[in-house]
Amino acid sequence: MLRLPEGMERVWLMRAKGMREVEIAEALGVSRQAVNKALKDARVKLFEAFFGIAEVFGFEVIRVNAEKGFMVARGKCLDKNVRVYAFYFPGKGIRAFFGEDLPEYVIEHAVEMGIIRKPEREELIKALES
Repeated sequence: MLRLPEGMERVWLMRAKGMREVEIAEALGVSRQAVNKALKDARVKLFEAFFGIAEVFGFEVIRVNAEKGFMVARGKCLDKNVRVYAFYFPGKGIRAFFGEDLPEYVIEHAVEMGIIRKPEREELIKALES
């Protein structure tokens, strides 16, 4: 499964957690332009990965947010239409989940990434779908 290169992932993760480009550049001792390029390249790679997964499995993409690292899609599972929620996990790559019964670690990841503020499944589903 796709994983961002380590340096690019570090920059992407810092930005996803709310740091500004100039703060990331200072923290890593690189130029703001280098941070900007790494973020642009990370977004492209994540978009390609999410759309590639959707194409391979025949999912209809509803929403992709490469900045926060998630995709919402519609797919078929045992002849039923289901929601597919896919997330990029730093160091691990993309993991996809069918339906709204998301594991606790996904909810914790969503809080860490700033997708939601409170660790509540209903809040996560609402944030992903809006």
